[in-house]
Amino acid sequence: MEPQEQTKSKRLKIVIIILAVLLVLSAGGLAARYIYLAYFTPTQSTATVPDNLIGEENSQPEKNTTSDNGSESPDPSASESAPGQITSRTEADKPTAARLELYEGKPGDNQRFEVSNMLPGDIETKYFCVKAYHDKDIDLFFKADITEQTKKLGDVLHIKVIHLETGKVLCDTSFAEINGKEFSELLKATSEKTTTAYYRIDVSLDTSVGNEYQAALLKADFQWYVKDEGGLTPPQTGDTTNLTLWIMLAGSSFLLMLLLLLGRRRKEDEQHERA
Repeated sequence: MEPQEQTKSKRLKIVIIILAVLLVLSAGGLAARYIYLAYFTPTQSTATVPDNLIGEENSQPEKNTTSDNGSESPDPSASESAPGQITSRTEADKPTAARLELYEGKPGDNQRFEVSNMLPGDIETKYFCVKAYHDKDIDLFFKADITEQTKKLGDVLHIKVIHLETGKVLCDTSFAEINGKEFSELLKATSEKTTTAYYRIDVSLDTSVGNEYQAALLKADFQWYVKDEGGLTPPQTGDTTNLTLWIMLAGSSFLLMLLLLLGRRRKEDEQHERA
């Protein structure tokens, strides 16, 4: 083999090695990223519930005081706003909601719930912010599965799930009645291709319940999901890491195959020349 041909052959081998390394690195990067997203994602984030969705809780009727002549006059310390008008809260006072995101590749999320030592009249309130990425109308499902309980607390423990924007009540009964059952509502597609829905879950023990349930415990899984990923789209995060890795993987694979074919063809041509 001539020196010039040997030089070309060495260069070709170096390029093949470089492409093989890029192929391994991009494939490894994709695998590592998917493992991270599946098992090592950060703890659940939260979202602040907007004022307009909790206005009824903020509203306070005007307080009146009685003057010396027996007539009623407005309390100077009372708000001048009409009853039911939304009043502003500081960020620290606003309730927070567990933030759940549903998208292609992640059609559901699960939140664990636990109550214990509730007294008659006690109520536990949780908020959820469900953000779905979709370009078609989708059915959002909710299901509560009791995983553990004592003294059959689910028979007397009441649960109410309400969509704060629309006021729709998904369920309003005891845990025992809804255990394992599905409840759903339609989320309409929008031009933004996302829907953010806020839900409030009130878990309460009626005042008529006896104190025998005081030390009782109930644990449940609150599941939010879309079946078959129908209509879900990838999240619009602005993160191009996956795209870059896929381009590297596809590009290096194509070039590597091309160079291997060229190298094989060159060897065949050399063998024909020698023959």
